[in-house]
Amino acid sequence: MSLKNYCFTINSYHQAAEVITIFKKNKIVPVLYIKYYLINGLGMDWLNELKNMLLREFKSNDFKTYIDVRKNYGLFISLVEQKINFIKIQANQDILKRLGQIGKLNKVLINPNFSVIDLSKSKNLRTKLKNYIIKYNS
Repeated sequence: MSLKNYCFTINSYHQAAEVITIFKKNKIVPVLYIKYYLINGLGMDWLNELKNMLLREFKSNDFKTYIDVRKNYGLFISLVEQKINFIKIQANQDILKRLGQIGKLNKVLINPNFSVIDLSKSKNLRTKLKNYIIKYNS
């Protein structure tokens, strides 16, 4: 099992900080996945503040972000301007090709092949993450 193909769903700053600290001890860079309903409901300001709070506590190379935008192309453009690491978007082939060119210019990877592990409803987060790290190291 390679953790390079996995990303972890978060709902709050505290979950994100806990995931980053656990993986930082093992020198692994986690990918934090933010679902569409969170970014659509709370907006770009929430995302900016979450990222700024994480950057105050951790370095920029301690974590990566992966955001689902479904068919919201305006949100996609905003995220590309902010150079979010990974973006998941639903579009037809023509639009996807054009958006891919925009992402390539800004060094943003579109629709990467990740498996999403939902940690948002997990009560015992530390144990679950440590199990993934043990599997990763073996």
